[in-house]
Amino acid sequence: MKYVLALVLALNSLFSIGQTYRNPPRNEVSKDSSLKVFVDSLKAVVGRKDAPALLKLLSPDVKVTSNGATNGIKGFREIYAPVFPASQVWVNLHTILSLGGVFTGKPASQFIFPYAAQRDVKNKYCDGCDRCLTIIGPDVHVRKKDDRLSASVGQLNYDVVKVAVEPVSKTKGGNSDNWVYIQTFDGKITGWVRNDLTWDICDYRLLLEKKKGKWQVTAFLAGD
Repeated sequence: MKYVLALVLALNSLFSIGQTYRNPPRNEVSKDSSLKVFVDSLKAVVGRKDAPALLKLLSPDVKVTSNGATNGIKGFREIYAPVFPASQVWVNLHTILSLGGVFTGKPASQFIFPYAAQRDVKNKYCDGCDRCLTIIGPDVHVRKKDDRLSASVGQLNYDVVKVAVEPVSKTKGGNSDNWVYIQTFDGKITGWVRNDLTWDICDYRLLLEKKKGKWQVTAFLAGD
């Protein structure tokens, strides 16, 4: 019997080497009607770049840095400068909200955008930040070189991939001028992918929480 068990374990180990992983888009906003109303309001605020209205949606102790050095609404204003229409915060919020989000933890009083920032990805596939990425689009070309005109060596559909070489110019939240060198977990595809078509769990993420029956933005930050 122990030999049969050993054989099964060996086969499972062998098969896992060649596995690929996918993290398809999910959006669970409609599961809670009050959350949907809040998110719709937030999207409208982001769409018109309304700084005063955005600040009213924040928790008084909103987290804006992973180390806790600067938090609260004052910290949000200082770091993200939403009063300026050209602030990058509007671009990042628009991108995050467009990707959809999921409930996290129990009870279901916390919600995270984007779905690709869910910590389950780190726990299942990654050793830490910048170690693996979720491809956030369908039919994404992997290029032989870091150039849009370079030959395609394959296509990916919402795959979770390993970071082979961290790009020097990588910025949190993605940038279409940057590229990242990746490899699928089965090792069959290796090449360059546009950075704005990937998401690291440590890229920007937005956390919403329901407190005393009211949804609030309780965190907007990047980092581990």
